[in-house]
Amino acid sequence: MSLVELTGATATYRRSGISFVALRDVTLAIEAGERVGIVGGSGSGKTTMARLMLGLLRPSAGDVSFQGRSIVGLRERQRGWLRASASMVMQDPNSSLNPRMRLADIIAEPLRSPVLRRRGDVPAATPAVLDAAALGVGLEPDLLRRFPHQLSGGQRQRAAIARALVSDPALLVADEPVSALDVSVRAQVLNLLADEVRERALTLVLVSHDLAVVRHLCQRIVVVCAGEVVEEGPVDVVLRAPRHEYTRALIDATLSL
Repeated sequence: MSLVELTGATATYRRSGISFVALRDVTLAIEAGERVGIVGGSGSGKTTMARLMLGLLRPSAGDVSFQGRSIVGLRERQRGWLRASASMVMQDPNSSLNPRMRLADIIAEPLRSPVLRRRGDVPAATPAVLDAAALGVGLEPDLLRRFPHQLSGGQRQRAAIARALVSDPALLVADEPVSALDVSVRAQVLNLLADEVRERALTLVLVSHDLAVVRHLCQRIVVVCAGEVVEEGPVDVVLRAPRHEYTRALIDATLSL
C-alpha cells in the first residue's frame, strides 16, 4: 500500500469565469520513506499536485488516497487524521507564520490538535519539548519568545520546519522551501531538511523548479509540464539521460544560469 496515491487525478480552476485544467489525468504513487521531487516551470501544475496530496484541493476527476484511504469528498471535520499525519513547509515563511503569535505558540500549534492528542505518542507542548524542537532546527530557545518579524528569513523558515516536524508526521511536503531565502542561508536550510528527513525516515515530497535542490534532497524525480507528468524516475538517471524534450529544456536552462 502506497502512502500517497493519485489515480487519474485532474484539477480544474475557474478564474474570471474561465475554466482551465491545471492538472490532467495524473497517476502517481509515493511509497513510505521515499523522497520525491516534483519539478516544472511556473504554472506547470506541480504545486497543484502537492495540494491534492494534502487534501487542500479537491480533484475535478479521479481519486487521491492517503494511507490507503480516499481523501476525496471528506468534510473538514473528517480530515483531522490527515492533518495529523501530513505537514507542509511553504515557500514564504512571512506568509505561513502568524505575525500575532510568538514563536513558541506557532511551533506548539500542531501539538494542540485533538486528533494528535488521541494518538498517544505525541508529547504535550511543554517548554522542554518546544526548546528541543527549536534546537533541532538550529534555533536558540531564547528566540521562542519572539514574534516572526523579529527573526531573519532563515530563522523564520527554520521555525516553519520545526512546526511541521513537531508532530512527527508521516509525510512532509515542502513547496519551494528555500526560493524566498537569501542565497547565503539556502544551503543551511537545505542541509537541515536533508538531515531531518534522513534521521526521521520521513516521506518527502519536494516541489521545486531548482534541479540542484532536487538532486540534493530526493531519490526520485517527477517532471510536470502543462499539467501532465512527462517523465519520472531515479534522479540521477533522469538528469543524466532525460528522455523528454521538456526535461532536457529544464536541464539546459539550469546549466545556462
